[in-house]
Amino acid sequence: MRLIILSDSHGRERRVFDIINKHIDDANYFINLGDCSNGRDFENAERNFNKMRLISVCGNCDLFSTENTVRELTVNGKRIMLCHGHTYGVKHGLENLISAAVERKADIALFGHTHTPYCKYENGLYIFNPGAVCDGRYGIVDITESGIMCINAEL
Repeated sequence: MRLIILSDSHGRERRVFDIINKHIDDANYFINLGDCSNGRDFENAERNFNKMRLISVCGNCDLFSTENTVRELTVNGKRIMLCHGHTYGVKHGLENLISAAVERKADIALFGHTHTPYCKYENGLYIFNPGAVCDGRYGIVDITESGIMCINAEL
């Protein structure tokens, strides 16, 4: 199972399209972690890529979004917590994010907001930030029978 993780596109729709084009045939899900101009960066993408499965959360710059700030997803038996990260203060440390992920019994905590790629495995939890699409960065999470692999990628 392959997840393509995007965050912080901030109106760079062309970069979103480039990432989707690159992975449309190998991704099971596209996950948007927020700050994408209230979803407008993905509106045309969803119309043009009808086989795309998109799951989104709201970021601090998504002022009129109707998406939740936190969501959970179970894929191949692994629980994933999705958030932008601003509500957990991730720019000042990951303690609140990790506590929330542990409380939710998550195997993977995905977040954005900092624009800085981050990947760490700690006490049974994968903590992953794909970086910012507006900087040409995104993430790939592969979940297989052999385990979980989080990859920071660039356009």
